[in-house]
Amino acid sequence: MLIEELIPGINIEDTQNEFKRIIEEGKSEDSGKSKEIGWLKTIAAFANTFGGTLYIGVDNNTHKIISLDHDAADKTILMINRQIKQRIEPSISYSIDTIPIKEAEKSTRYILKISVEKNTILPVTLHEENLLGIYIRSYGSSLLATPEQIRELILLSDNNPFDQPFTEEIFDKNNFKQIFDLYKERNESELTEKALISAGFINSDKKLSKGAQLFSDNYKNERTKIVCTVWPEITKGSSIVLASEEFEGNLIDSIKFATHFIQSHSVTGFKKVDESRIDYFSYPARSITEGIVNAIAHRNYFIQGSQIEINMFKDRLEITSPGALLGVVALQKEKNISSIIPRRRNEVICNILEYLRYMESKGSGFDKIEQDYAGKGESFKPFISSNGNSFTLTLPNLTYSNGVIDENSIPNINVNGIVTGKNDKAILSFCFAKAHTAKEIADYLGIKASTYFRKEILDVLVKDGFLIESKEGKSSEYLSNREKIVTV
Repeated sequence: MLIEELIPGINIEDTQNEFKRIIEEGKSEDSGKSKEIGWLKTIAAFANTFGGTLYIGVDNNTHKIISLDHDAADKTILMINRQIKQRIEPSISYSIDTIPIKEAEKSTRYILKISVEKNTILPVTLHEENLLGIYIRSYGSSLLATPEQIRELILLSDNNPFDQPFTEEIFDKNNFKQIFDLYKERNESELTEKALISAGFINSDKKLSKGAQLFSDNYKNERTKIVCTVWPEITKGSSIVLASEEFEGNLIDSIKFATHFIQSHSVTGFKKVDESRIDYFSYPARSITEGIVNAIAHRNYFIQGSQIEINMFKDRLEITSPGALLGVVALQKEKNISSIIPRRRNEVICNILEYLRYMESKGSGFDKIEQDYAGKGESFKPFISSNGNSFTLTLPNLTYSNGVIDENSIPNINVNGIVTGKNDKAILSFCFAKAHTAKEIADYLGIKASTYFRKEILDVLVKDGFLIESKEGKSSEYLSNREKIVTV
């Protein structure tokens, strides 16, 4: 029997579910390390992140139910309680249930279900080998938290994010003319002090919150810094920068600055088709705005010396914001972006952006971006990457025929120079996105990786500066020289 047959809907290890065939305690004979650390990491990570469930008696690879007999189940429960009490602090809220597995003419066996709640006091730490470990949950894995993630856990525990504490500065409506005018324009009504108090912008004594200060008309500080750059190719490897601008100012002007920079360095127009015309643009206007607003709203403003980075490449636009995407530990080119609902790091900032119609309370920004790109093809799907230090939204350039170039792409290219071999352009295209060995190149061309091929073709391309050869292992790898090879 498989676990999904017993409990419908529970069939993968994800952020809130994990399977273990068996758990033990004591020292491993092979490594000398404590056996219990592996499963305790999962429990501590659940408590630090969203809570979760650990099933004992289920093979994590096959999902086959192994189950425990009555005696083993009883001993395992006692061990779990003892180890959690000894090794995890502060105290966490959890429960252990037994799920009976009955088979004809056999004694009842059990699966253990350990349900862990998200802790209110954070971070939850695990004592391991005279050290303290802090773990968080990420899509089926329990990972060691980064310093920035640890700071976030502490802030979440204290319920005291960057933008909510009140300052000694007294609110003066004359310093916030921009948001009052914009609110009236978009809502056809006046923004009241009562609404500002409700948003956490000011308190009853009219003292400004730290988040409110970022909206002041004359605000200028590196805390809101944005750096925008246009690159000629698909990486930052070029020595040429086509355009670069920086900005430090209030959050509304930040949105306007970043939007204007992107639009002024993008294709925005139309294309004639027969007797009509269709819109022709690099990036959907709504997606640009949603991406910028998302970066500003969920930025970690505690990180001094950081900046939002907007990088425009030939094939894509990248918007990178300091700080992990709160609630999402790690992502690698996740294209199902509508499934990602970021938790709010900055409640006051988000409230004001909602008032001004830049955001919606239900967090539908990623849904709108996905809708804008619907039907464009796999290579034109937006995606999000996130780690412990930052998160990046990537928007494909709709006017670039190849879509986003990844390591598997073989783009159309032009060569700055003269190549004479019949396979030279095919080789340079194949090696543009990723370095390849001579055998891989030959296999792609459908020929043998002979001595002649290496010396008379690859070595010549290297000598003429079209290929860059590197040798880290047994075989050389070849990568196109992007100073001489450009995508079309």
